[in-house]
Amino acid sequence: MDAFASLISNNLNIVMKVLTAITILMAIPTMISSFYGMNVSGLPFADFFSVIIIIVALTIVTAVILYKNNMFH
Repeated sequence: MDAFASLISNNLNIVMKVLTAITILMAIPTMISSFYGMNVSGLPFADFFSVIIIIVALTIVTAVILYKNNMFH
């Protein structure tokens, strides 16, 4: 019975690790986009399309870092 509980606990830990990595990946574009969604003047790159490219690049870099740290396995 203890071995079965240990197996279930291990599976839950793996699921929680993957869900945490997905949450981190989704939080980065949300935070950056929310700053640019406010009606505030003076933000850098506020009138350029390149902000979207920067957000996507940061998300991809973070995904690669998390993948190399085995967060998706």
